[in-house]
Order: sequence, then C-alpha cells, then structure tokens
Amino acid sequence: MITTACLNIIYLFVWAVTSPVRLLSNVSLSSNLINSISTVNTYVAAIDFVFPVTTFLTILGLVLTIEAFIILYKLIMWVIRKIPTVN
Repeated sequence: MITTACLNIIYLFVWAVTSPVRLLSNVSLSSNLINSISTVNTYVAAIDFVFPVTTFLTILGLVLTIEAFIILYKLIMWVIRKIPTVN
C-alpha cells in the first residue's frame, strides 16, 4: 500500500512535469535525417562486428562520470579554500 502510494506520487509528478510537452503537436522528421540515421546505423553495425560499440560507450560513460566527479571535488575544495577562516 505504501509502495503503491509512492509510485502514484512519482507518476503524478512525472505526468505534471511532462504535461507541457504533451500539449505540443507531433513532429515529423525529414527524409534526410532518417537516411543519415540509417547510414550511421550501417557504419556502427560494421564496426560492432570487430569492436563492440556498446562496451566502448559504457567505458566512455564511466570515464566521463569519474572525471566529472573529480572536477566537482576540485571545485568544492577550491570554494572551501576561499573561505577566510578555513585552511
């Protein structure tokens, strides 16, 4: 019962946040964009045979996440050092 209530609250929140987007009209893509996506898909499929692209993207995402946390840590430490009474 508590889980259902929590899920309903999350659903209503997401529904309320996305309601302006749902009011917009449907968008149709141009044929050039669809053709370019198809071409990229064939290139990725050819590369995926030799080198797994999903593995590469996962490793890249992990590296970027770690780098972002390092930069955030350095930024927080820089702000703390700028406080005059803290050394």
